[in-house]
Order: sequence, then structure tokens, then C-alpha cells
Amino acid sequence: MKNFLIIILSAALNFQFIFSQGSSNMTLLAQKDEHNAGGTPADWHYASCWGWTSPSGREYAIIGYWNGTAIYDITDPQNVVQCDTVPGPTSFYNYREFTVVDNYLYIVSEGTNNNAGLQIVNLQYLPDSVRHVRNWTFGSYNRTHTIKSSGNYLYLNGANTNQGQLQILDITNRENPVARGVGPAPYVHDCFIKNDTVYAANIYTPSRMSIINATNKDAPTLVTQHVYSNAVCHNVWTSNNRRWLLTTDEGGSNHMKIWNIENLNNITFVYEYIPYELAMVHNAYFKGDTIFMAHYRAGVVALDVSNLPAQPTVIGYYDTYIGSGTAYQGAWNVYPYFNSGRFIVSDIKTGLYVFRFGNPSAINNNGSGIPADYNLGQNYPNPFNPATKINFELPKTSYITLNVYDAAGRLVSTIYDGYLSAGKFSTDFDASALSSGIYFYSLATDEFSQAKKMVLAK
Repeated sequence: MKNFLIIILSAALNFQFIFSQGSSNMTLLAQKDEHNAGGTPADWHYASCWGWTSPSGREYAIIGYWNGTAIYDITDPQNVVQCDTVPGPTSFYNYREFTVVDNYLYIVSEGTNNNAGLQIVNLQYLPDSVRHVRNWTFGSYNRTHTIKSSGNYLYLNGANTNQGQLQILDITNRENPVARGVGPAPYVHDCFIKNDTVYAANIYTPSRMSIINATNKDAPTLVTQHVYSNAVCHNVWTSNNRRWLLTTDEGGSNHMKIWNIENLNNITFVYEYIPYELAMVHNAYFKGDTIFMAHYRAGVVALDVSNLPAQPTVIGYYDTYIGSGTAYQGAWNVYPYFNSGRFIVSDIKTGLYVFRFGNPSAINNNGSGIPADYNLGQNYPNPFNPATKINFELPKTSYITLNVYDAAGRLVSTIYDGYLSAGKFSTDFDASALSSGIYFYSLATDEFSQAKKMVLAK
């Protein structure tokens, strides 16, 4: 068993979490490894992943593999089904990245043979199949490193035009892009767009993070650049309020950093998250008050950052990579934006993983009777130290979240996040790691939500 060390640093605080390779507070719902027949180098079968939710609410996972893209229906995690594949150009290390706008999937690759360029795929026929509309190119353009979208626009990063600077495409007509403006130098490796502002990762020396004003899609302009020590800036993302920005370094420090960007003339460092051994972070994303990270050889990790600038909390992890190997193996990407709360990970060697928070073994079924309605019981004993029992009832199969919050409303534990059949249930909540005080536990489904107070008295 390999051990790994996570250290979160701030200007004022140093603290660390040590845990063994495995998982905590994340449950693997499904795993698919159906496209492992090829790849370069050996055992490098898969690339990035992304997701799409149909108008009917069905959830689909999109994953790149060594010579194409596969689309899986993950709505029922007990029956994950591959719906279709889209052949793509092959390339060294099987690169493939995605974005989805409405029901259109846009695929980019660094391959330049068959199906090169921007692949446009209509997803509206799922779960039966997809329609590969066309491969779009313009001028000398035929490959791209990464792609992002916002509204009616695509943002190509690291394309083989204009030295890899940001390239904007107008997709008002979803099947017929129109090339618009080119962003300021230098080369952009990846980006995030919020309200016509582009946050760009400029990976090459001198590596930096840039902020670009893209209000004018024909003439984007530079707002500011932020150069920081030991940077190999790979991806960037901001919190919803744009107070916090994260950067990941694929090389250099190999770490995820959090920055305060309230004052763009004085961007300040807040935290640095350090993975175990020689592992490096690849991609990281804000989802509300959570940061999801994909580490090559440390799997997926989730941090609660609701209390920034105070210390984040590790709220879950799952190591998809077992064994020894190069630094560039393991989890490529994580997609956490499904409404169900599920999230997916692509592992370079072993394919698609579907997760949720919580531990199903923590839930006990109390008999075979079917309740007439939803109910959340009062915990007992109450006050308690350090464990208490929580009962609840479901009249039908439901996707539930059973969470615990502190008195300030911050999430401190996810007891369960996933489907349960109809029935009467109980769980034992252990608060050994918490301080004395008032807490609230809540049960939420699509049709029911209730919270109750409990008191921890140590």
C-alpha cells in the first residue's frame, strides 16, 4: 500500500492530512474500461472526460480514448451503458478534450490524421445514438489542445494557428462555426470564461495566468498577467463570485494554488495544495464551495473551501491509480457538474469512473415495510457524545442527500449521497472529529427536504 501526503499551506498556517491509498467519503458507483486495446505510450488508453444532461434529465459521461470518443448513459449507476462512439484522429498520448453547448458536443484533439479539426456531434438522439455532423477546419487550422465554451462562443486553446493564442469561434449556428478574434499573446494552454472575461493558463516560460477582456469577440484585449514562482500554469478556474481563483501546475511546483483576485492589481496567494510523492495535479474546478481535483497518481480529491481564506477541508478522495509508473499516469480529469451530485473521472489506464459522496455501508435498512410518506426522525441520544443515530423513511426509490452542517451552515459531513429504494432506514453518525456545539442534519430528495438540530456535548 502506498501512503500519500496532502499538505495545505497558507501564509499563516501549515497543516497536513495523511491517509493510505484508497478512498474516503467517495463511493464508486460504476467503472468502465472498454477501450483499452491500444494507445501510445503503452497503457495510455484514455484522455479527458466531460458530461451532459439531456432536457429529460438523463445524465451522460463523455470520455476520450485512444482513437475516439465514447458516450455513456450513467443515469442509473447500476446499469451504465455505452450509447455510441465517435471515431477521432489518433495522436501521441491519445489527446482529446470536450465541451458541450445545448445538445452539441465539440471534440478537439492534437491528432491530425482522419477526423482532424473540430469534431461537431449532435447528442439529441441519445440514448439511442449520436450523429457526427462534421469535422470543421478553417485556413490551416486542424488541431487544438483544449476547448471551452460560454454562451454562443467556443474558445480554442493551443490551436495550430496564431502560435496557439486564444481563438474565438462564433457558434450561433451550432453546426457552422465562424472564426472571430484572436486573443493577445502568448500561447494559451487552457482557459475558463466568466461573463466575457477569459482566465487563461499560459503554460510556457515565463509561465503565468492571464486575464483577457473578450467583450469584443473580434478584438480581445489583455487586462492583466500574473507571474508567480515555480509556475507551469496548466488550468485555471474561478469561484462563482470571482473572489477566488485556482491555478494548477503541470510541472514546476506540480500543485494547485488558490489566489484572491478581488484586486486585479494585487493578486495574492492564499493556499497551496500539495499531492503525495511525485504526483502532479492536472485539472481542478470550483463547484460552489467545493474544489474537485484530478491528480495523475493521487486520483480525485475534493476540498471544502466554503470558509476561505481560512483553511480548506478535505471532504473526500478516491485513488484511481494503483502501482508505480511515470508521473503522467492516473486521473486525467474530473467532471463534477451533474445535477444528481454524481461526478465522473477519467483515468489514463483504466477508463471511466462514476462516483458520489457518502458511504452506503453506513445505511441500515430497518425492516421490509414501505412508509406512506417521507420522514426524518429526531436523532437519539440528543445531546450526544460522540455518536448518535438518525432514522429516516422513503415512500419510494429516491435520490437522497443526508448531510450534516455546523451552526454557520458549513457542510461538515455527507453521510449519504445517492439512490435508495423505498423503506425505513437508520444510520449512526460519529462526530469524534468535531468540536462540541450545535449541528444540523438534513434529508433532501426531489420531493422532500427537512433539517433538524442536534447537540454534540463532549
